[in-house]
Amino acid sequence: MKRILSLAILAALTFSLSSCLEERCEEERTVIGFDPITVSAAEWRNSNFFCGTALPVCTTSSFYVYDNYLFMVEENEGLHIYDNTDSNNPVPITFMEAPGGQGIAVRNGILYMNQYTDLVAFSLANPEQPEMVGRTEDVFEPYSIFAQVLENDVFVTGFNETSERRTIDCQSPNFNNQVFWEGDIFFAENSSVLRASSNFDAALSSPNANAGGAGPDNIGQGGSLARFTISSSTLYAVDDNSLRVFDLADAENPVFSNNIDLGWGIETIFPYEDKLFIGANNGMHIYSVAMPTAPEKLSTFEHVLSCDPVVVANDLAYVTLWGGRDCGSVGDQLEVIDVSDARNPVSLQITPMTNSHGLGVAEGKLFLCAQWEGLKVFDLTDDGLLGEQLSSLNNINARDVIVLPGNNNLIVLGYGEDGVQQFDYTDEGQLTATSRIDLCD
Repeated sequence: MKRILSLAILAALTFSLSSCLEERCEEERTVIGFDPITVSAAEWRNSNFFCGTALPVCTTSSFYVYDNYLFMVEENEGLHIYDNTDSNNPVPITFMEAPGGQGIAVRNGILYMNQYTDLVAFSLANPEQPEMVGRTEDVFEPYSIFAQVLENDVFVTGFNETSERRTIDCQSPNFNNQVFWEGDIFFAENSSVLRASSNFDAALSSPNANAGGAGPDNIGQGGSLARFTISSSTLYAVDDNSLRVFDLADAENPVFSNNIDLGWGIETIFPYEDKLFIGANNGMHIYSVAMPTAPEKLSTFEHVLSCDPVVVANDLAYVTLWGGRDCGSVGDQLEVIDVSDARNPVSLQITPMTNSHGLGVAEGKLFLCAQWEGLKVFDLTDDGLLGEQLSSLNNINARDVIVLPGNNNLIVLGYGEDGVQQFDYTDEGQLTATSRIDLCD
């Protein structure tokens, strides 16, 4: 039976190698066959979000901090909750089963998590036993980064590797495709491209997240590789090509209020004052949320085809641009952009980098995740430009970072077996390791 690919998969196809050059027509590559694991909407909507004994963290795709609690999402499986009152000794308190969950955001004691195409709200009155208090159904596109759905309306929850192998050359119509169906078998170069949450990370807030609205909101904080954020009593989510808006006036029952087409290649979102900064693989979109449920586009700052998390501080946007097979261009750089006039952003500085990924800015310092090159700390000049490198750690394959300036603390999400690690930093930018949460064997 012919399968219908999700938009997430189509996006992967779009940004695979653009063409096969004539001189490479002798090239071959081997792909692996996978059988999809599926579940119906009725089955996953009947999940009870069981909370039990804390379990080892095996494949964390995102992390988030709210008050003294550290949350880590187990890809499409559930949520680990740690008491992080003492960052030298984070204590696991529970694991909540949450099939289909990919990322979270927290405001005023209510945790929001997508479950495939639904948005689910949980009370954190007892963080050891989060209680579901609301569900908003069918608010995320079923063929997107949030959910992979086949033509008989079953949801893909994972894949089992088979013994099937194919060797294809550049004469094959699938040579440039990272993923493709052949009969009832799904083929890919490796299992990493099959992870439904690979491009979705924890919800992101910042100390400025509520600057555009009123009320004593208590909003959590996550990393820079974000698809959810909360600002002005409103939840914003970006999928591959749209901005979805949820009114949180009734905190336990979010109302889907707006859907804005952004064009393809959308990756991250960051709130600053009364604006949203949305990272796409070809540029940075700036939207006003002066009217929270009716975002207004102000401008687009175009850049080379690349992956591009963005954070903003003091009217300056800091963007890392990195290339590779999934990201388009070859090369790597950090760009500083003046966004004081949001309708006319201006590039101030471009600095070549290597392996730059997630980043954070606080107290005149920029913290840069550089994958296998580790974690780097840079000084920022008085006018906010990138200055000298102050320190680095090369014993972590760093992916993303949460900066907690009140405690001079960093929480770093690593690739692979590096799990989640925490560090203290001094005013001079020197780093000291404080704790590590390893992944299971």
